[in-house]
Amino acid sequence: MLDALLSVDVDGAAELRREARRAVVTSACGCGCPSIDFRPGTGMRVMVNATVAGSTDSLFLYTLDGELGGIEWVGVSDDRPTELPEPSRLEISPA
Repeated sequence: MLDALLSVDVDGAAELRREARRAVVTSACGCGCPSIDFRPGTGMRVMVNATVAGSTDSLFLYTLDGELGGIEWVGVSDDRPTELPEPSRLEISPA
C-alpha cells in the first residue's frame, strides 16, 4: 500500500519512500476501520489522497513532524471495511 501511495510525486517523496522500507505499524484505529499509524507525533500534513474505485470511500497518507505518520481511512457508509483495499483499486493523487 505504501509503495502505491508513494508512487506519486510529492514534496519529500524520496525520503518518505526510504522510510517506507522500514515502516512498522504501531497502532490501528479502535473503531475497526483499516486506518493505521506508523508513529506518534504532531504537525499532521496530508501528502497523498486516494479514492477507492467503485465506492464512496477514500484514504490519505499523512506525515507527522515530517516523517511517515499513517494511512487514514475515510468512509461514509455504515459498511466499514476492516482491511485496506487492493492498491489496484485506488486513484491516487498528491494532496
